[in-house]
Amino acid sequence: MSENLPAPDFDSQRYERPNQAWICGHAAEGSPCRSGPDNCGRCRATAECVPGLEKPAGESKGRWRCTRPGGACETGPLPDGSCCRPISKCSPVPTLRTRRGQLTRAVVTATVALLLICLGGSWRGNFINPGELSTPHSSAAFAKLHTGTNQSDSTCAACHKAGALGPNGLLSAAWRAKPGPFEVIQLAHTRPGEMTAIDEACQKCHPGHLLHQPNVVRDISCSFCHQEHRGAGPIAATTDAQCALCHGDGVSMAAAAATGASLQPKNGTTTDSRPAAGFTQVLHRFAEDHPEFRVHTDKRRDPDTLRFNHARHLTGEAMPMLPNGQKLECASCHQPNATGISFRRINFEQHCQVCHSLQFDPETPGLTLPHGDPSFVSAFLRSLPRQYADFAARSGLTTEADRKQFAQEKLQRLQARVASGEDFEERVFFSSATTGPEVQVGSVRGPSPALYPGCAYCHAVKSGAHGKAEITNPVLIERWLTHGEFNHARHVSVACTQCHAAATSKETADVILPGKSSCAACHSPQGGVVDSCTTCHTYHKKARPLR
Repeated sequence: MSENLPAPDFDSQRYERPNQAWICGHAAEGSPCRSGPDNCGRCRATAECVPGLEKPAGESKGRWRCTRPGGACETGPLPDGSCCRPISKCSPVPTLRTRRGQLTRAVVTATVALLLICLGGSWRGNFINPGELSTPHSSAAFAKLHTGTNQSDSTCAACHKAGALGPNGLLSAAWRAKPGPFEVIQLAHTRPGEMTAIDEACQKCHPGHLLHQPNVVRDISCSFCHQEHRGAGPIAATTDAQCALCHGDGVSMAAAAATGASLQPKNGTTTDSRPAAGFTQVLHRFAEDHPEFRVHTDKRRDPDTLRFNHARHLTGEAMPMLPNGQKLECASCHQPNATGISFRRINFEQHCQVCHSLQFDPETPGLTLPHGDPSFVSAFLRSLPRQYADFAARSGLTTEADRKQFAQEKLQRLQARVASGEDFEERVFFSSATTGPEVQVGSVRGPSPALYPGCAYCHAVKSGAHGKAEITNPVLIERWLTHGEFNHARHVSVACTQCHAAATSKETADVILPGKSSCAACHSPQGGVVDSCTTCHTYHKKARPLR
């Protein structure tokens, strides 16, 4: 085997090794000594060589010989055996490696000292604080709350157990952390969103906020989605990336679906607000793989028994104009509430009575039936003489005789059109006809207008005990999409009929809500409107009831 041998002129004593801590002080002059300094930086220069004594065979004294590398000097050693060419002492110079090490040690020492000073002083909280707290966690109310729940008057200690401890406590807490600072493998395999000790502090003030569905397979750390120390104001908003930790992972969703399928529904039936296996479809973007709204996939029908035809009210040719001369439109009945987010409940007196006046006597339009309670209507009909007399008084008839005569004339003309009081009351409740008997005026013959269309024209009416009419109360559902938030005030620039197909709806059971494609036309990268998960969904808020 061949070996790489040094060059013939190689001088091992002049070989400079980069790991040496010191170099000879004469090196700057180009003539470093052969021995060089020791590891402590002391000069070891004495002479150019150490003469050797040669004793030929048979001689006792011998002769000193120069051993200088590169050849013997001209004069040779002195008689006492010392070198005749001594080397002057120098001041060794530290190498770059030595200076770098000294600087490193100085910086580490200064850093440790500064940390000890900052962590041990009264300003420790401000020093280790990574940023300003959000407003909910920096208010006086929060300070009072965490003092009672966490038994600590330190703001940091409200969430961080070691926040009220000194340097020793902080180091001890860091050392006992799981995984520890030196458990590299465990740290490398830690999954995002794992529960930490800080979540215990969150639960003291926010109990019961771990999960938003019963089939979630693992708890997610509060601080994974709700990141603090991002400045004043509301806590930092949740991002789609945080939602995708579970909802964008097929394995997690499959496990959640299996868990949901094994859950026992309450009272033997599944709730209307949640699928049997939970919300376990893998999602990435709203416009791409978000499922269609369940109100459409389940083909839900409005359970309201009130008979209403949107198309007739919006496009019917026979619809009368409003008192202000305007045509009936969506905003005539659907009026925003104080916040503008939703709408006020539909009210008969404010929205329906302008057209459906409950007028039962065409000759007396100012006298109308009461609305709301069938017993009130029955009492009103059975006291018609008194009602006509009171109406006459309101109309300006001052004497009792005039009011009595007015009531008698009205009753006589009304009785000419009905068989009896009982028949009239039954027609008021149960009739749904809008026309009466046929009449002939000159050469024109046709049905006459109904005296009163009847409560059954709009309501579901049935005969109860003792023949009394019972009217089913309307079922007005305020929200169909109970798992999402919607703000109508932010959509005022969009026409109602662009999202709600009211102009073609002829049945009360029609649920005229927009589908996903209607929303995705704007809420998508192509539409240019924000389409994040939190635009519509709130993690911890419970679903609103349908009514």
